[in-house]
Amino acid sequence: MTLYEELYFEIAVTGTKSDVKKFTNYLNSGELDEFFEFSDEYINYDDDYDTADDSDEVRVVLANDDYGIEIDEFDTDEFLEVLCKAGRRLYLKGQLYDADNDEYSFVSEEGDSYYTNGLYVKNFNEDDYKPREEDDDEDEE
Repeated sequence: MTLYEELYFEIAVTGTKSDVKKFTNYLNSGELDEFFEFSDEYINYDDDYDTADDSDEVRVVLANDDYGIEIDEFDTDEFLEVLCKAGRRLYLKGQLYDADNDEYSFVSEEGDSYYTNGLYVKNFNEDDYKPREEDDDEDEE
């Protein structure tokens, strides 16, 4: 999917503190500059992050809800290939969307360097999503 004009994202990242720390360092290193300039301001740490041990599970949310990032066009697949490869030791779940509210949801399981379209994942965003079945009415007859 391609997004246009402004990019917004909200991505929950869950894993051990040491792995999350490596991931956020990667994000801040400039590796995503090909897509957009990442800012430390996009990282929202949970309240217990600072007191957690390196082996404890923690959660951070990457988000830019308030200010869109200006883009001409943004290829979600290219971006997610890079992001999910970097976060392969973590559980990533999020949405990417633009000014027109075109949205792409995804999930990348811990231990997987790729992602799944969020519409095909049960209980994504607390809702039950399932793929559309074209012959749904015929099956019920």
